[in-house]
Amino acid sequence: MKKILVVFLCIFSITFADTLILTKGKYATYIQEEEFMVAQGENLIGPISILPIADYNAIKISTTGGSTISSYILEKTSLNWKKNLIGKHVTIEGEGRIIRGDVISINGKYITINSKKGFIVTTLPEFPSRISSPERWEELFSPQITLKVNSNEAKSETFKIKYPIQGISWKVHYILDIRDGKKYLTGYLIIDNNTVVDFRKINLIIWEMKNKKFSEISIPPHTEKRIKILQREVNQRINGLINGEVSVYKNGIFIKNTTLSAVLP
Repeated sequence: MKKILVVFLCIFSITFADTLILTKGKYATYIQEEEFMVAQGENLIGPISILPIADYNAIKISTTGGSTISSYILEKTSLNWKKNLIGKHVTIEGEGRIIRGDVISINGKYITINSKKGFIVTTLPEFPSRISSPERWEELFSPQITLKVNSNEAKSETFKIKYPIQGISWKVHYILDIRDGKKYLTGYLIIDNNTVVDFRKINLIIWEMKNKKFSEISIPPHTEKRIKILQREVNQRINGLINGEVSVYKNGIFIKNTTLSAVLP
């Protein structure tokens, strides 16, 4: 008789250091690594949360231990925040009171909460009241994947989930400081996260920079992350630099913005 192991993982987390690969194209590639114990025979693994900005049609799933993934179910989420709050733990503040509990239902202007004091029906918060959740945005809106996996033995298995995402880009910017006839060049890698996702302690790879890897990088939503990649005195062109805009200072005074080829011919 086949053994069936069902594993439920309800917390969206980066157990391993997930990897974000950036190119100059429209899409970036995100790689999640999730580890589960599998039994010999057929297993149901999940649910595994993926980023809400993924292209779900291009999801690629693989294993490192030789198990076979026969199928998977993708549970989509709604962009309607009311639907996604059902079953979630929330805090409602306003009118001099605080209500905490799990959301049972939201009908019209009313919300039903299962609190420590029992079921409470109250109006949906409006300014200046508010409703909050301990879960991050991507935890509330992330689609979930459940895998059907066949294994020849009981073991720990690592699953890699790859998919393209949009809304994150990169460029390089330089600052050229001219002092006493000498040139000092500082370069920054700028990551523009134009999404609502909070990337935390990920591995970052820039494909055009010969797969250079940056470890434990955090990029909050709707921010620019600037990473220093170069700082040196220059008296001739440096090979291998990524083209980018250059801000020129002379003796501490800003002069102009120009190109890399114009200042380092």
